[in-house]
Amino acid sequence: MKVVIADTSCLILFTNIQRLDVLEKLFTELWITKEVSDEYGLAIPSFIPIHEPVDSGRQEALMIMLDPGEASSIALAAENPGCQIIIDEKKGRRIALALGLDVTGTLGVLVEASSRGIIEADSNLIEKLDQSGFRLSAALKEKLYKAS
Repeated sequence: MKVVIADTSCLILFTNIQRLDVLEKLFTELWITKEVSDEYGLAIPSFIPIHEPVDSGRQEALMIMLDPGEASSIALAAENPGCQIIIDEKKGRRIALALGLDVTGTLGVLVEASSRGIIEADSNLIEKLDQSGFRLSAALKEKLYKAS
């Protein structure tokens, strides 16, 4: 069972397209931190437990460069070997990769969900993504379509 740790942007996007159920169907264990919960600002679905990193020093050091949600998510992921972290912001992704973490983004989650048949990557989904402010290049839209 692989633990997946989500940053706020993933929760916001799936909320905006009204498909939080995709996260529950795709991941056995999806964790967030209190900071991510606070940034999200809505009720957290019951299938997403809140976990905190043990090493607050690591999180404080990361907060020099990142927002609290990203810093806490990366700190938690660093303490859970073999987990995956969903993070979209470039600086956060670079830092997570530099720490040797298994990183994906919200688009990667969409592609995985589409390839498993959990969500249909059709023009309706692309339109919802566009309306939610999640911009995809033509190449990324094609990748998403091909995953279906």
